[in-house]
Amino acid sequence: MKIKLFLSILTGILFALSFPPFRSGFLAYGALIPLFYLLRNQSLKETLRWGYLTGLFIYCGTLFWIGYVTMPGLIGALLVLPLYIMLYSFIQRLILIRFPHKGFLFLPFVWTAIEYLQSFGDIAFPWVYLGYTQSYYLPIIQFAEYTSVFGVSFWVVCLNVLLYELLFGFSGRSHRKLFLWILPILFFLPLLFGVWVLAHAPAPTDSVRIALIQGNIDPFEKWNPQNNERIFSTYDSLTRSALQHNPDLIVWPETATPFYLRSEYRYQQMIRHWVDGHQVPLLTGSIDYEYSQGRQHYFNSALMIRPNELNLAVYAKMRLVPFSEKVPFSDFLPVAFLRDWLMQTPLGVGDYSRGNRYTLFQLTNDFNAESMQEKRGAVFGVPICYESAFPDLVRRFVKRGATFLVVITNDAWFGRTSAPFQHQQISVLRAVETRKSIARCANTGISCFIDPYGRTRASTPLFQTATVVENLELCHSSTVYVRYGNIFAAFCLCIASLVLLTALIRFRSLRIRAVDGTSEFTNR
Repeated sequence: MKIKLFLSILTGILFALSFPPFRSGFLAYGALIPLFYLLRNQSLKETLRWGYLTGLFIYCGTLFWIGYVTMPGLIGALLVLPLYIMLYSFIQRLILIRFPHKGFLFLPFVWTAIEYLQSFGDIAFPWVYLGYTQSYYLPIIQFAEYTSVFGVSFWVVCLNVLLYELLFGFSGRSHRKLFLWILPILFFLPLLFGVWVLAHAPAPTDSVRIALIQGNIDPFEKWNPQNNERIFSTYDSLTRSALQHNPDLIVWPETATPFYLRSEYRYQQMIRHWVDGHQVPLLTGSIDYEYSQGRQHYFNSALMIRPNELNLAVYAKMRLVPFSEKVPFSDFLPVAFLRDWLMQTPLGVGDYSRGNRYTLFQLTNDFNAESMQEKRGAVFGVPICYESAFPDLVRRFVKRGATFLVVITNDAWFGRTSAPFQHQQISVLRAVETRKSIARCANTGISCFIDPYGRTRASTPLFQTATVVENLELCHSSTVYVRYGNIFAAFCLCIASLVLLTALIRFRSLRIRAVDGTSEFTNR
């Protein structure tokens, strides 16, 4: 019992140390080995129990910071997310009981399929993907332009499987020799490909100059209307300073204006004064609203004010944070009570409505074409905060014509935890997958610029007021992932489903216990 608990905890520790801010992603190459060993010869009932417990340790170590934002959200995450690890453990045990000699070949497909499933539904939280552990190792992740982050996760699980076989040697001498050849090939193949890609990256031909305004506003003071004037004054002062560097675009972070900017004529006029005067558009996060179908709808939005143009361009966030911005299944009474309680908390959270359009912003307009003719191809999408964790959502902005991306976020809620670093590194994978540069503007950091190969520059410290102005490369090419989407993840899901279905059909009862001499990698 003590050994099993140790192995379960060890898996959680290795996961936690593999993710940012730690640059020890190599630990992920063996993070699943304790779990593999733990599940040997377990009954299906015990597999469910230890799978869930291991998942609990994994998510406690990687997502503890959710409690800084919302305790109900943390409780919900720790109740729900370990179910995915439990499901993986159950499928692994079932497959390896039925296919004791070859079942391990399917484990990377199963793990990747379950990661893919985490991106669907109202409680989707695709944050702790194994592929993100490699985000600091830029050569290794370059093949994500074909497979997205799911391919990197698949690769990491393959390394775990091979190392497990080599360490415990249950496959027989001939298989071990084969694995000794496969392991270095599997490791160095993406590494060499990435080195080649980075060495042959073309020099940028087009760029836009962007100013990121990091206001460093305390989130616990932000939603007090008495602070509106001071907050706006902070952004106004920083923006005037940034205008001295002649940017093509000013970016304020998520909900930089903690009021309905669309209906605040006085603040709009103050912004338009220098937008029109300097002929520089402003993109800002703001809460927004509309009245339709007999009710008022509230949105977490990005608004763009362009020179000499009265209308605001608007994008409303489509992926809302469960139990923070949107209470899942809020039509049910027990959860509706929780929803109402959340909306009354002073944390700036509530029950927002989802947007339904992939809005693209144009940097210039017809009234300002003469002075910025060369920037006419600068079209961008704005994933807001948590949306940057969804590869397919970001991909759709690019497929619709975005030549660069702007991520606006407010990570102030998380304090000096691992969350801001994890969130920043997620954008590194989005840049590689789409081969699009990303300007990332955060209220309290980390604001930065990321090129199409994941190289980050001009990163700001946490909890400092800052203004960063840099040229951002425009990229007009596409990638396999942008064109075809999650075909790799869908393929893994199909393979995992077929193998599981075969095991279920040929397995007499899901309730039987694993007997001596029947195990996944052992006792062959």
